[in-house]
This record gives sequence, structure tokens and C-alpha cells, in this order.
Amino acid sequence: MNARKLTQEQIDAYHRDGYVIVRGYYTPEEIKRLQDAAFNDDSLNERAWQKKDGTGKVSKVCLWQQTGDDFYSMFSRGRRLVDTAETLIGEPIYHTSTKIMMKEPFVGGAWEWHQDFGYWHRDNLMLYPKSLSCMVAINRATVENGCLQVLKGSHHLGRLDHSKTGDQKGADMLFVNEAMKYHELINVELEPGDTLFFHCNLLHKSNENRSSEPRWSLICAYNAITNQAFQENEAIYYPLYPVDDDAILNWKAA
Repeated sequence: MNARKLTQEQIDAYHRDGYVIVRGYYTPEEIKRLQDAAFNDDSLNERAWQKKDGTGKVSKVCLWQQTGDDFYSMFSRGRRLVDTAETLIGEPIYHTSTKIMMKEPFVGGAWEWHQDFGYWHRDNLMLYPKSLSCMVAINRATVENGCLQVLKGSHHLGRLDHSKTGDQKGADMLFVNEAMKYHELINVELEPGDTLFFHCNLLHKSNENRSSEPRWSLICAYNAITNQAFQENEAIYYPLYPVDDDAILNWKAA
């Protein structure tokens, strides 16, 4: 049972602006469990990709596609996220990926301006922009430690061309610079447990971490079942089996 359904006002804001922030979407007890799990999980660093920005600074990301019975899957399979993602997309959905973003103090690099659909369309052969991401703040996200920045309403532009920037793919800056004249730049500052839902065509980026605090987040992505890849590629479809929200606090290691 999902006890945290979005209001109609929040749903309307998502479609108008391309994003919506839900404060306190996860309780302090749930986030404490997530912090304890992630900050003490050596496998995250071992499995992480290290992505350089245009200046050579590095951000780390650990990504996987398949959910299971592990603790992180209690978030990605939780009805709280699944039901909300399905409401916002407007169709039955499946889970495409979960990733943990690790932007370490002083050394964590920037993420260039991009749209997630800029990757997913080309790399994973999604035909339509029927997908979104849900970013759960593991710890505080501030301007100083490189919080996400979005261009409000920029999802209405449609998909822009993307090209290589450092180890990343970034949107064509000719169009981004023009978009910035018409779309307000929002710093998405979050407290632990706050959750950002954002459209796959929303332009977003983050600056390097200039603070003494890390900036970690868990990001779950979902796609409409009707929008699966039209040719085989590295993005694999796995059925999604939701769990009730109390699974986070009730989870025990096997």
C-alpha cells in the first residue's frame, strides 16, 4: 500500500515543469538504514564507474538493471516509487536501472548538461520519452556540494543532440545556452529523504563538489512497458514485482 500518493497539484507541476520535489518522502528511520547500508558498502566503490567531467574531475556511479531481494531493491521495488512513477508516466511501467551517485568531498566532478533520454534513446533504443527518474537524497544536496540543477520546463523542448564531453555525453550547448534564456535554472537542494521526480527530457546537470561533505543519492529509473527497446541491446527487460513500503524497515539480510 502506498501511503504517500502525490497530490493533483504535484502531478500537474511535474507535467508543467518536468520535475517535482517531494519533501520528506522517506522517513528519517528509512534514510538512516539507507545511509548505514550505502556508506558501509565497499562493493559500491569496487563496482563503480569513474566518470570524468570536461576538466578531468571524477564522479563515481554504481549502476545495475535487475532488482532482487537486496536492501536497495526495497526502494526500487517499493510501491511508493513504483505507484508514483506509474502515475506520472501514465502507463504500466518496469524498472530500467538503479544507481548510486557518489560525489566525494572536494574531488567529486561535475555532470554536464544532458537529458537522460539523450542516452536512452540512442544507446538503449527507446522510441518514446515515456520514462523518468526518481532521485532519493541519501544525504544533504546543496549548491556547495554539487546538487542537481535543472532547467524548469525544458522537457518541452524535446530531445536534443548529445555528444562526448570528457567521459560523459552532454547536450548540444548551442541549444542549451539558448534554452537558458527562457527556462529558469533551479538548484535542487534536498534534505535526506527528499525525492526528486524528473522527466527523461528535462535538461539537468550538477557542478563539482567544493565542500567537505559528500553528496550521495539513489536514483531509480522507470520506463513504460510499451516503450521497451525495439532491438536487442544492453538494456534488458526484467519484470517488476512491487513490495509494500514497510519492506524497507522490515528487510533483513539473508
